[in-house]
Amino acid sequence: MSPCRNILQRKYIVLAVNTINLFLCGGFPFNMSVLNVEFLRVFEDSKAQTALVQAVTIGVLDIAGIIGGQCVNKYGVRKVGMFGGLLAFLGLASSFFATGIRYLIVSIGVVAGFGFSLTFLSCLTSVGEYFDGKVKLVAISIIGTGAGCGGMLFPFLMDYLIDMYGWRGCVLIVGGLMGNMICFFAVCKPNSVGVSRPKPETCCSQDPDKTQLSSVHQHLHQDTDISNSSDIDLPKEQYTCTEKLNTLKKNVIFIIFVLGIALTLSSFGAALIYMLEFLQTKGFEEQEALLFYFYMNTSAMLCRVLPGLCILVPFIDGLVVSAFFTSLSCLTGVGLLIATTYCHHVILMCVFGIALGCCNTVLSMTTMELVGLDNYAIGIGIVMPVIGVSSIVAGAVSGWLVDVTGSYHTSYYSLSATHGVAVFLFILAIAVRKCCRSQTPYLDERTVFA
Repeated sequence: MSPCRNILQRKYIVLAVNTINLFLCGGFPFNMSVLNVEFLRVFEDSKAQTALVQAVTIGVLDIAGIIGGQCVNKYGVRKVGMFGGLLAFLGLASSFFATGIRYLIVSIGVVAGFGFSLTFLSCLTSVGEYFDGKVKLVAISIIGTGAGCGGMLFPFLMDYLIDMYGWRGCVLIVGGLMGNMICFFAVCKPNSVGVSRPKPETCCSQDPDKTQLSSVHQHLHQDTDISNSSDIDLPKEQYTCTEKLNTLKKNVIFIIFVLGIALTLSSFGAALIYMLEFLQTKGFEEQEALLFYFYMNTSAMLCRVLPGLCILVPFIDGLVVSAFFTSLSCLTGVGLLIATTYCHHVILMCVFGIALGCCNTVLSMTTMELVGLDNYAIGIGIVMPVIGVSSIVAGAVSGWLVDVTGSYHTSYYSLSATHGVAVFLFILAIAVRKCCRSQTPYLDERTVFA
């Protein structure tokens, strides 16, 4: 079999297994509402403290991104992904012996959350290595549907497991499912990130003609404008993590995007913690609330590919997509509070799911668009800790507001207000980029996707 054909087959295998990996590591942490209800019933702690189990899980998943990004950059996606799957298994399996909420915050929130972070980063980076150009962004959107499918099925799966085996048996079985990621990541051979390369002198020492040609090539390009820097084949080893961080902290557009997406996703996470309870306070039965949740996650799954398709349209990029879909969630957050009929709730939950799915895809897609594959592991390692800290704060504040006011109205109004601020930040980033392009007319697609 030719090497090209082998690589082609492997790329689609990697795409398939990482879709399953995201089904597991993306479906469970963001859809623990069923477990949250059980934790409130069994341990009888305050809503603010109980909310920390899911909030810390999501927060650690994101905060550990800065560590995970450097690990992926150094050791490759296979080793890091397998280790992350092991941590997720151990964290959930050990929760079988939990004696209180604090125990669960450590076992599920910290241990499993750190494992989810490593697997999440490894999934995205692995797919990014095997696809090029805008097809890479579409591929990332495709594997995002795995997390959407997980969001659809995990609430029903956990509800069934809780009825059959109790919440302890539920977390034990789910932990066993997470252990499968160890096997799935075993087939994700690193292609470029985390792969050691020989020094340039070693590569050329056996052929003097190639050495001379290389020196001439370097001389011809050493004074070339920065816009053509992608034409120079430089070894990745000379760009350390510190140098990449220094480069990214000067990217104003990326920094504004980080703040906007952090506000967006942390507010989503806080809203999802009490989504089932919120729907039940509006007069719906538990099974009806689960069905609404299913509609939301179905819409999120089906529409995760939308950002990847939108990016193929001329003059549409990740920032525009972010602003549009965040504005949808801003409106539906208020709509859910004033909706009265069953039909209205179905429509609003579907629209809310569309915004949720697209914004989650935008996180990885736009980050890669703004920083490129070489800086992606470090870039996502910057985005995720900011989202993580804001998610923990948002979850605790949301639970505190419910405890103080006795209702969910203030929390959902806060969701809409926060998303409104995020929309403003995305529009600001678009304006800044347009201004930069007008001042540097030579800026082209190679620079944007460098």
